[in-house]
Order: sequence, then structure tokens, then C-alpha cells
Amino acid sequence: MYLAYHVELEEYRAVKVVPKSIADYDTFRKEALFLKTLRHPGIPIVYDVEEDTGYSYLIEEYLEGESLYALVKRLGSLAMKTVKTAVNLGIQICRIIQFMNSAENPILYLDLQPKNLLVCNGILRLTDFDHAQYASDAAAFGERYGTIGFAAPEQYKGEPLDCRTDVYAIGALLYFMSHGDVPGSTLEVINEPEYRKLDRIIRGCMKAEKEERYQSAEELQRTLQELQNQIKEQAIESRIVVFTGAGAGIGTTHAALGMSYFLTRNGCPALYQEEYDTDAVRLFMRNTKARPDTVRTLAKNMGVKADRNGVYQIGCGNIRPYYGEAVKLPYLYFPVIIKDAGVIRSGRELPGADFYVLVCGGKWWEIDRA
Repeated sequence: MYLAYHVELEEYRAVKVVPKSIADYDTFRKEALFLKTLRHPGIPIVYDVEEDTGYSYLIEEYLEGESLYALVKRLGSLAMKTVKTAVNLGIQICRIIQFMNSAENPILYLDLQPKNLLVCNGILRLTDFDHAQYASDAAAFGERYGTIGFAAPEQYKGEPLDCRTDVYAIGALLYFMSHGDVPGSTLEVINEPEYRKLDRIIRGCMKAEKEERYQSAEELQRTLQELQNQIKEQAIESRIVVFTGAGAGIGTTHAALGMSYFLTRNGCPALYQEEYDTDAVRLFMRNTKARPDTVRTLAKNMGVKADRNGVYQIGCGNIRPYYGEAVKLPYLYFPVIIKDAGVIRSGRELPGADFYVLVCGGKWWEIDRA
């Protein structure tokens, strides 16, 4: 897999390169054909398939995110953070699978597991379609082994496969998200009211007999939606941390960004927010070898676009630049919001916050200013 840059469109692309000589080349061709026919926000876009005498090239959308497996291993059980998070991701999985199962020529995914799902700024994207089959062809290929712990029993018995096979795997994913571990031969129960409701749904997905499971991803989605509506919405407010500098060029923006990335990497997602049109960001831009302008210039040079909330995701960081007083952006929940207020100035009040960090220069001539 290679990262490529489209010069005219100024966008990144992922390019999968496969030698025609490999044994599973036909599997690669099948995956490419599946992806070219599917258009859904949760499925990467395939732009083209090219080939030469020795190789084939699958050119697809570049996704920057973290696998669901890595996310759960880093944070632990998502349900322990909030049941609603696990349920919300489960609903997203159902929508993708229902879209595939209800296509004109229905497609079964047959290998739903955490490493095949990317979490891109809260949005799930499904990757690796090498096990997928048209439902009409699934029975003709004998055993369709999936990932242990997530594959339905019928995949190991040579029995007919249908959309309920994918439903079993969705249940296993919900278990993985809510318990932080792969399902075993017996399913553990979390003895809390909201967890018990989710556990009942998981067990309804993972029945050994297909007839006893939810009969479609759509039915499962409706049940998860009902649970999501029942979960009490807690008014959780972000912790606000304001960084301000005693002078220009002493590293206020570097300190604020560094704290934002540190918290996010350690399980506490943080939003870096430019509070004013600051000189500090321009210094940061110069040190990153981008044109000395704004965060938006940095994002453009990296081929990154803002989401509908005006946030750029650069690496694991979430960055919202200053758009001006006239632009009113929606409140966006993060456990921590780090506001970069630039150089502290007389006559300008700092924004309200839970914590304030004053960044001071360490040189003798900067002491009086501090």
C-alpha cells in the first residue's frame, strides 16, 4: 500500500499494488469490483483500477484514522466510557452492512472484525473486502472462514450463509466494544442496567441458530436506536484550558498543540482551538515549513479538509482555526478544549476557562515581561 498525491486535485490517494503473479490475485480483482459498485459514506471510494504487465493498482480514497481494534485496546471498554458511544458505533456498522445486504445484488461481508473498521473523527469506515461475496454465490464456496471470535458458527460448518451471518459478527463487535475483549465460548455480563440492555442485544445477535438471531442488520439497527433513545443524555461540559504567552515567539502555540496531542494520544480527546488571529500560529507554520499563514494553509498543504464543524484532523490531532468574529460555529464536545489565546495583551480579556496556562520565556531579558 502506498500514499500518493494527486497534483491537480491536491488530494491524497491510497494505492494498493498487487503483483499479478500472486496466488490470490483473483481475490484482489474481486475486492476491486465490489468497491467500484458501492457508494456509501462508510465505504472507501475507489477512483480507478489500473494495471500494467506485472501489477494491478487499486486507487482509492485515503483514510486517516485509527482502527476500532487499536481504539478499544488504547481506551479499554468503550461502554465503560459511555454506553452511547458503543451503541452509536454499532448503529453505524448496521447502516453499512444493511446497505451491502440490500443492494440489487446483495453482498455479504463475512469478515467483520475490529481491525477492518477505521474510526475517522468519530465516523466508521469499513475496509478490506477480500472475504466479501455476493449472497447468491456464498454457498458455492464451501467454508468461508472469518476471524475467530467474530465469525458465525455456520462459516465453519459449510452451511448456507446469508445476512444473519453478518448480524452475528455485528453482535461480536458490540461485545468487543462493550467488554474490551474478544468474545469467548461464554459471554460475560456487565451488571448495570444500561449494560444489561446492550448485553441482551448482543446475545440476540450471537445465537448459534440463525433463526433465533435478529433477522437483518436493519432490524438490529432499529433495536440499537431504541436503546440509544432510552439512554439518559447527560449534560457533559468540556474542560476549557486557555494557553496564553507572556510574549511573542516563546512557544505558546507549540505548548498548546503539544498538550492537545498528548491528551488525545492518551485517551482524552482534546480539541486545539485558535481563539484569535494569532501571530503564534504563523510561527508554528514557519517551523513546520509551511507558508506562514494559518492552520488552514497547513491543512491544505497536507491535503486535509475541514469537517462540517470547521475542524481539521491532522495526525491524531483535532484543530479548529480562527474563522473570524462573524463566523458562528456549533458547540463541539471534547473532554478538553485547549484555546490558544496568543500573546496576552492589556485591554483584551482572556476567554473563560477552568485552567489558565501562562507560557513565559526563559531568557533573562524576558523576566520582566513575565
